[in-house]
Amino acid sequence: MTQHILLYTDEPGVGGIAQYNHSLLMALVRRGDRVTAVQSYRDNPLLTAQQQAGIQHDWLAFDTMADFQRTFTDTTDAQAALQQYQPDLIVFSDGCPLSNFAAKQVAIELQIPFVIVVGFVAPNLSHHFPEGVNPAPILTRLAGYFDRAKAVVAVSQNNLELLRSLFHLPAHQGQVIHYGRPPQYFEPYRQEVRDRLRTELQLPANAVLCFTPARLEPIKGYQYQLNAILRLQQAGNLGQLHFAWAGEGSLQEWLEQAIQQEALGDRIHLLGQRWDVVDWLDTADIFVLPSEVEGMPLAIMEAMAKGLPIVATAVSGIPEELGDTGVLLPDPTVNPEGTVQGLTETLPSLATVAQRRKAIGQAGQQRAKQMFREERMIQETLNVLDRALLPAGDYVSPGLAIVRPDAAFPHKVIADPHTCPWDYLRRDIPHNWYVDQRQPIVGFLSRDEAHILYNTALQFQGKRALEIGCWVGWSACHLALAGVILDVVDPLLERAEFFETVHASLTAAGVRDRVTLKPGYSPDAVHELATQAQRRWSLIFIDGNHDAPGPVEDAIACAQYAEADALIVFHDLASPEVSAGLDYFKQQGWQTRIYQTMQIMGVAGRGKVQPIAHQPDPQVSWTLPAHLQGYEVSGVVSTEIASRGNATNPVRQWLQLIDQLRLEPISAIALT
Repeated sequence: MTQHILLYTDEPGVGGIAQYNHSLLMALVRRGDRVTAVQSYRDNPLLTAQQQAGIQHDWLAFDTMADFQRTFTDTTDAQAALQQYQPDLIVFSDGCPLSNFAAKQVAIELQIPFVIVVGFVAPNLSHHFPEGVNPAPILTRLAGYFDRAKAVVAVSQNNLELLRSLFHLPAHQGQVIHYGRPPQYFEPYRQEVRDRLRTELQLPANAVLCFTPARLEPIKGYQYQLNAILRLQQAGNLGQLHFAWAGEGSLQEWLEQAIQQEALGDRIHLLGQRWDVVDWLDTADIFVLPSEVEGMPLAIMEAMAKGLPIVATAVSGIPEELGDTGVLLPDPTVNPEGTVQGLTETLPSLATVAQRRKAIGQAGQQRAKQMFREERMIQETLNVLDRALLPAGDYVSPGLAIVRPDAAFPHKVIADPHTCPWDYLRRDIPHNWYVDQRQPIVGFLSRDEAHILYNTALQFQGKRALEIGCWVGWSACHLALAGVILDVVDPLLERAEFFETVHASLTAAGVRDRVTLKPGYSPDAVHELATQAQRRWSLIFIDGNHDAPGPVEDAIACAQYAEADALIVFHDLASPEVSAGLDYFKQQGWQTRIYQTMQIMGVAGRGKVQPIAHQPDPQVSWTLPAHLQGYEVSGVVSTEIASRGNATNPVRQWLQLIDQLRLEPISAIALT
């Protein structure tokens, strides 16, 4: 479902946040979203690639890096941009907790939902305010912005804890999504690139090159590196060590003078701003970053991915990034002498023991492969954005991946559950009740229930699944989007209007080719499909005839054709007649679990598969019908018994209503 997502940032340059912005913008375009970036103008390769990809840019009339106070107080630019575009969602990609302060106020006034991603948090920022500004009311307003956000993302656990302890981030908000880097950083080093660049620097054959790609600013700790190099030079211990520093900044002139004055021109090479960092990582032997403060440095991830040993200061998110790999130096803001001494001792040691360099580098590389791939970062971020884009009244359990095939169901609308006569509809659950407006008496799975189904199916990608009862295809679409090869059994598919509706929705969602639609009644159609097509299924969703003994008959048939490792999912367990099907599997020794949702779902499993974890909506006071007492409820510590009305024949009520709509009566109906 195409959405307009606007990224608003005060970091338009080439640093880690800008790299993150670029990765996210490009991913949004690739999946078909309309994307706009609002920022100060910067001419660089990232911008060129974004424009070629069709990303629209709206340039702020000032430099957010040079005039931060304007981003704090002036709403003019944000008002103009946000009123013009009226996006479905804003992503505030912030250089610090106080970034884009005025723009967030505008978003709230215009009632545009937003997500906040904070790329850098440092303790001193909590009291470093423009002159004459009282921090207390500002931090109170900031807490309000955090509270109004659909989500708040930090790039490290350290940064998240600082947001909570110093910047009033509410307890219910905040999650960590680590940065990640694209595939080229995980490729083996290229000898031809290494040879070329080392020749360019005129390095000796035995040189051990220490590489630092960072802005030439005091915060990046170049002064500590220079001090350590001078000590090694004076002691005659520089040995094979050489240094390449890539970046630009306020320290450049000072560094150039110091290098010339100390006759270090053959040892320290200032490379300027480089866009071929991956090549220099292939060229280097050691990565060095003695920063005073960081968020979660991309440069360290990149070096880890390339297998370089890391020497960095134990500040901000760096210890979290390295784990037990690399060499951590003392925090230079606490012990600058310790930082310099650590560099003086560590670098010669690594330079002379190649095997130690290799071992540290390999450990870091393995950690990077597990934790810091861009694909993982993008998927986690897109899940956050998709959750933020959900309509008001929808709930999806935390931890579940989001998919939204709404555009494939043009007749899907929110209806009033009190218009439904079925005795087992849980009208007190304040989640959206969706129906097809052409058949408004039959509900779809709620958004949460559909995602239980989708996330359950994800573990069966490429395997066969069976659905009994698909109604207009909402549940079938979620199953197929998870990558299963799906067979659908439903008697309504014998009728052209239903078959064409399901066919059209599955086609619009791009999954028609992996779904076989079989008109017919269960369990006979299940037996026929299993025997004639030699089918066995790893995942089965039973949501067909809700009238006894239908659910039990379906359960018996499905148990016969389930794989040794299989899950069986039920919907509408609010009805005791449906729950009898789940009871059958429990009696047969299958492991069972209940999900507290609008209509209650359940799962039975056996073999080497596990049901997904689910957290019920914490805003709902959940109760459990008496006939489900004794079942484990996912994410619930205790439940309260609540009785429901009894309907002697609920399916017949549906059939009568369908007859009123001049549809042919049927003996079984899918209540999905």
